[in-house]
Parts: sequence; structure tokens; C-alpha cells
Amino acid sequence: MERHPGPEAGFRAFEQLLGLPVTVIDNAHFFNRRAVFDPMRCSHRRHPACRAGFDERCIRHCRYAMNSRCLAEEGPFTAVCWKGLAQIVTPLRYGNVHYGMLYAGLWRNGETASGLPGDFYRSREQLPELPESMAALFALCRLAADGVMMHLLKTRLLETVPDERSARIAAFLREHAAAAVGLEDLARELGLSRSRTSFVVKQLFGKSFSRLLQAERVERARHYLAGSAEKLHDIARECSFSDEFHLSRVFRQLTGITPSEFRRRHRS
Repeated sequence: MERHPGPEAGFRAFEQLLGLPVTVIDNAHFFNRRAVFDPMRCSHRRHPACRAGFDERCIRHCRYAMNSRCLAEEGPFTAVCWKGLAQIVTPLRYGNVHYGMLYAGLWRNGETASGLPGDFYRSREQLPELPESMAALFALCRLAADGVMMHLLKTRLLETVPDERSARIAAFLREHAAAAVGLEDLARELGLSRSRTSFVVKQLFGKSFSRLLQAERVERARHYLAGSAEKLHDIARECSFSDEFHLSRVFRQLTGITPSEFRRRHRS
């Protein structure tokens, strides 16, 4: 038996005792880089109802819309996706730094979208209805989220005093990469001059703001390419590239392959 079981062992016990699936999403891949969880835990597609009819709307909701909401939420909340499936979402945060989202449970809730594959409706019927009271589950999810962060601190995978500026810059990029933003917008966010902001970004990340922004947009494009059948020109628009040719050029510069080749490799 492990002397100090990590979060993965705790999540398996959580799922076994409560019957609630647990998924962890972090757009910065903080947890993936540190091998904190089983890699399968980082995708909703292991759940049949999520896998059936999975497309770009799932990515927008679970990866980006909920990330934005978590920046403003202090604790767990219930969210219903476009398919009519409900989950508990708990921010994974230490201090003022937001690292990711812990999703727990999967319930059917009221109306659902039409035109989805038959597998979705069959899987949905197997799900329980959303409970009227969530207070006890919220408390358990908060405890689980706190336990993850404490484990990272104890094993020194998380710095006890994260750089506030780098965290704010990374959060700004994740929040605004799909919009038409520039260095002056980040400067306003940080309360610094444009020139000072440029210096701070280069000092902390070793790259210019424009390169960081491009990298974040390419990362978003990777999620859409791997997780949806959306056309390239639509992905370019979603990720704030001027057109599919601009996306292809930047994508190849940063990854060494074209978006089409990335999609083929991911699906092969």
C-alpha cells in the first residue's frame, strides 16, 4: 500500500464510493506535464454520453467557457452543457492562481439537444437525474480539490509562492487569446506602461507577447483539430487567426507540421 497515495488513488476511491466520475481539465497542461493523474482523466470522452456527439461545442463549453467562469468563482458550482448534461465544476486554485478545473458527476437535466447520435440518447437514459440539493457533494468536491493542491505542495510540484505577474499574464492569455488583443490590453490589466509590460513578459517567459499569444492560439487550434470535425477556416476564426492560411503558417512554424497533418496523426 502506498504510504502517501496521490490524487489518482483518491479519485478512484471517490468514484467507487460515490459513483461520480471525475475529470480534470487544465488548459495550461500543468497536470499533464507532471503526470499527476492517469492521462484518461483529462478527457470527458471516456464517458459514453460525452463521447457520443462530441464536437467543437463541447470544447468551447468544458475547456474555455468553464475556465472563464472558474476565474470568478470561489468554490464548486453546477454547470449544464449544450447537450443538457450537468456536472459539478470546482476551480483548482492555490492563492490567486487558477490551475484548472475538477469536474465531478454526470447527470441528465431537463431538455436536451436534438439531432445527436442514438448512442447519446441511450447513454443519457442511463444517467441519474440531477439531485435537488448539491450541498454535500459541493463540500466533498471542495475537499477533493483542496487535497489535489495540497498534494502538489507536499511533493513540491507546486511552488508555494507562485510569481503573481506570470500567473496573471498566463491567465490573461488563456482568457483573451480568442479575441483581438494586444500588448496594450495586457499593460492595462497589469497597470504598467506598454514598454514595461513588454520587458516583464520577455523577462518572465523568454518570449515576446506576440509569440506567447500565437502559442496560446495554436494550442486552442490543436484542441479543435483533435476533438472536432470543424473546418479549418472555422477553427481559424475561433482562434482569432485572420484566415486558414494564417493559421496554417503559424501552426507549422510552432509545431513543425501543418494543421491537416496534425489532425491525421492524432486520428490515426
